[in-house]
Amino acid sequence: MRREELKDLAREIRAHPRFPEAVTRATEDYIAWRVRLGVLNKVISNLARERILEHLLYLHFARNPTAGDRGATFERLADLSGARDRIGARAVRTTLRLAQIAGHVVLTRSRDDGRLRIYEPAEALLAQAGEYYFITLGVLEDLTPQFRIRSRIRGEPGFLRDMFARIGRAYLAAELRPSAAASAYAEVLRLEGARPILATVVDCRLSRRDAPSAPELARRFHVSPSQTRAVLKTVEAHGLVEMGPRGRLVNAEHLTESYLGALCRSLAFLSQHALETGVETFRAESATN
Repeated sequence: MRREELKDLAREIRAHPRFPEAVTRATEDYIAWRVRLGVLNKVISNLARERILEHLLYLHFARNPTAGDRGATFERLADLSGARDRIGARAVRTTLRLAQIAGHVVLTRSRDDGRLRIYEPAEALLAQAGEYYFITLGVLEDLTPQFRIRSRIRGEPGFLRDMFARIGRAYLAAELRPSAAASAYAEVLRLEGARPILATVVDCRLSRRDAPSAPELARRFHVSPSQTRAVLKTVEAHGLVEMGPRGRLVNAEHLTESYLGALCRSLAFLSQHALETGVETFRAESATN
């Protein structure tokens, strides 16, 4: 799908009459899930670690063993992460080691070359990924109920694996080149603990509640209070939020727009490649509401 078509699809998703309710529900569910993760938040504590584990899933499930494709070797993970997201080999190595300790990744060796390290997802990683996509793709189910996404993730063991294979083939087939200049929002997500902290700020704006204090956010997501304050100061420095006296959040409109824009772009890609549907589906659904 061309970029313009993905942009059109993202706009259709955003314009759907049920989108505001769906995204509010998904944001609340995402925050609750990150709280339940406890110390495992550290495995996906920043954008780089999220991307590395996504790449591992794509390489593993999209591989073609008959063509000699070994899947998620360290070299392929490092090359892909560097080319797509400016993530260095050291960060890849650290993430994989942490994921192994957490029981999310298993290290194997090639039968043909014992020096070749191959990383495979453990059931714990698949379960965690399933929870994430249950929440995220649930937005699309709220807009297009006929896809039965939640029940398929829960009830069809092969659904997630097939989905990762489809997404992986599309992702890996795209031209390998550095991403365009990252947005301020994406840059902040590189900080430890940023994604759940920013999701909480957005959730508070959507529901018109005061944001929790930095110590409370730190406790919820297993981030240090100093790091939590660093995330909030950085997002303020980028002009995405406005803070008042004593760290009180005054305005998060720009952050909310960035959050919703990034979510819709991700949903457009997933809609096309995970669910194999496009703009017409969402236009038809919108017309009936």
